[in-house]
Amino acid sequence: MMYSQRRCRKETYTCVAACPVGVISVNKIGDYPVFDRSKCASCDHFSCTKSCYNGALRLVGRYVTVSELMDTVHRDRSYWGSGGGVTLGGGEPLTQPEFTLALLKELHDAYVHTAMETCAQVPWTRLENALHYLDWVFVDIKHMDPEKHKQETGVTNELILRNIERMAALGESPRMIARMPVIPGYNDSDHNVLATAEFLRRIGKSEANLLPFHRLGVSKYEQLGLDYSYRDTQAPSIERMDQIRRLFEQEGISCYVGSNTPF
Repeated sequence: MMYSQRRCRKETYTCVAACPVGVISVNKIGDYPVFDRSKCASCDHFSCTKSCYNGALRLVGRYVTVSELMDTVHRDRSYWGSGGGVTLGGGEPLTQPEFTLALLKELHDAYVHTAMETCAQVPWTRLENALHYLDWVFVDIKHMDPEKHKQETGVTNELILRNIERMAALGESPRMIARMPVIPGYNDSDHNVLATAEFLRRIGKSEANLLPFHRLGVSKYEQLGLDYSYRDTQAPSIERMDQIRRLFEQEGISCYVGSNTPF
């Protein structure tokens, strides 16, 4: 459930009356409502969102079947052009391995170009099964130092790097592109960049994609009632992104900045 204070009218408080377990309350008339989100996780009806006519409260995400999603693919396919296809992003697609694999099979059988974005922090069998039906894989390498990796993600990078090595050993299909989100003060040092390039060279891969850090997710965190720990982090400069790109290239790694990856 997402709550947008900007859209909240604070006039009738219909959401307070609609919640059967008292999750939503108001300190005094004229105040914005407050939420005990620890109880929202067990809700299966979200009647509060249905009572909010201004859209301040809304549900994000919905359940779909593979068949329903394929109907959308077939409907939109004529608009893609010659370079179109389907990319499974996230979150992490392989936290739903059965659905992801079933969808990829359908896309493969329909001759749809497929790509997946993954952090590779998953059991190898999940990744291996998906690779049979993928044309491209974008895989994150957030940091080469295992403790630094754990510091910001909660896990070390051993499983991730091992999975990347195993993917690389499979050959050229699917195309694997290492993706590095460039986060100032965390992983943008020359030492870490060169270590990443050396790792790619060692496993026989020669492509990297740099994504500059941004704070476009701040409002979503706020609406979900979550703390955004990178609120004060600034985006890397264009000059620094260019320096990092050149470091990769001097190590023999083709490097693309942003979302434009050449076929």
